[in-house]
Amino acid sequence: MSAPTTLAAVESALDEGRLSALIGRPVRAARLRIKPDVSLTVGLEDASDSRPVGWARLLWPVSRVKADNAARRARRHGRSTEQYELGDGMILQVGRLAADPALAEHMDAARRRAVAPEPDDAQVLRYNPLRRLVIRTAAEVVRITSAPQDDELLLRSVIEGRVPVPERVRLPGVETGPPVHVSALRLVGDGDLGRVTSLRATAAAGAGLAALHALTGRLPAEAARRLPGSRPAGRRPEAAHISILRALAPPLAARVEALGRRLPALPRGRQVLAHGDFTPDQVLVRLEDDAVWLTDFDRSRLAPAELDLGSYLAVVDPETGAALLRGYADAGGDLPDGAGLRAGIAHARMARLVDPLRLADPLWRARVDRELEELEKTCAAH
Repeated sequence: MSAPTTLAAVESALDEGRLSALIGRPVRAARLRIKPDVSLTVGLEDASDSRPVGWARLLWPVSRVKADNAARRARRHGRSTEQYELGDGMILQVGRLAADPALAEHMDAARRRAVAPEPDDAQVLRYNPLRRLVIRTAAEVVRITSAPQDDELLLRSVIEGRVPVPERVRLPGVETGPPVHVSALRLVGDGDLGRVTSLRATAAAGAGLAALHALTGRLPAEAARRLPGSRPAGRRPEAAHISILRALAPPLAARVEALGRRLPALPRGRQVLAHGDFTPDQVLVRLEDDAVWLTDFDRSRLAPAELDLGSYLAVVDPETGAALLRGYADAGGDLPDGAGLRAGIAHARMARLVDPLRLADPLWRARVDRELEELEKTCAAH
């Protein structure tokens, strides 16, 4: 008998009943990170109330040493993990939030300094296993990350006061970096534009984006060199999709590869200080006056303005999109032409193509297929 395929492992993770039986309590997958035939990491949420409760990791024989390392790190911080031998050299490792092998050290530091409560008792806004935990306290939003935040914090220090962003809260005794793995922002707004509909606030978001883009030429050399979302030259956004889909759905992978060669080209010209992931859920809003704040700059880089605008336009209706463009132009933003915007939208949709899989949607295959069909039609028309 051989180790299970990556596809079989993903199908088990997406089956709530099978996953709950493996974990030993009612849970479902909220997020997947797939390294074919190496590891499958699953963010777990409570099956009854969708509250993040922990993580699970299925390790193939080639990576089983990671299980021992994770258990050792958890014990060092007074935590524990559960580990199961599944046969054929496969290991299933399960842990609570506080035992996350990449975050435990930083969560422990935040708890000791009373910056954040015990993770398993906290109000968790976002959890991405091995990557990030975002906790809400009475007055702050605390971000705990496995990757250093220094480059993003440097960028924030440049744009604060010039772009509407939440105020940074200093954390003496915790921000002992570099590297910095724990930071906090002042709690602002009543939600984000992914959940609240307001054309006035959307126009304000467009104005905020224009202010960010306008800072391009005023970036200090050090901040420009250390933009957190900078990519290796030549890396295309669909490359990671193809690698994963080859293991799960080879026909879809072939279509993605072909489509990548047919995407409309982005205009060549001036690059701007781009947000890098500009969508409605990255804009916080206060309902009483439609004030907005842009957040999450960990993907910021120099890129065409079409990418930021296209990223937002790809997920909103035409009326909302028009409000965004109006606010951007009224604030002095250099509005791209229609062809440029269409290219930006296509590239944004390609970048998010496998989000249904990453977000553990059991219907991911049909949703990816449908999005591919739409993108193929777009490319055929242009």
